[in-house]
Amino acid sequence: MTVIPKPDPGDVGYNDPITRELDPGQQLVVTFEPRQRITEFVLPFLAMSKHPDSSYEVWMDGQRVYGPSPIPPTDIDDMVPTFIPAKRFDTRLRVYCRNLSDTITRVYTVQPIGWEVSAE
Repeated sequence: MTVIPKPDPGDVGYNDPITRELDPGQQLVVTFEPRQRITEFVLPFLAMSKHPDSSYEVWMDGQRVYGPSPIPPTDIDDMVPTFIPAKRFDTRLRVYCRNLSDTITRVYTVQPIGWEVSAE
């Protein structure tokens, strides 16, 4: 088993960060879906902004794979592999970031980095 497999030449890279400001008590729900029609998505990295008084949760294809946790899978400033071996999903990655603070507005970034396996 390869921990982080090497993409094939026809695979399509993915790095699409999303940043949103959350007021106290607000939740960010971000959904990522493969752009190709029939494919598998390989996700070795899932980075998020790390803040105190926050909650992080990750679902792939309807199954919870992380959290809820007070720390993100990996911080965007660290950029180390999140999932060893790399996680794979077919239809949907859904990420929840919750600002649990009662008083502080925060900026959250979610950055999945991986690739879509070539459909050919």
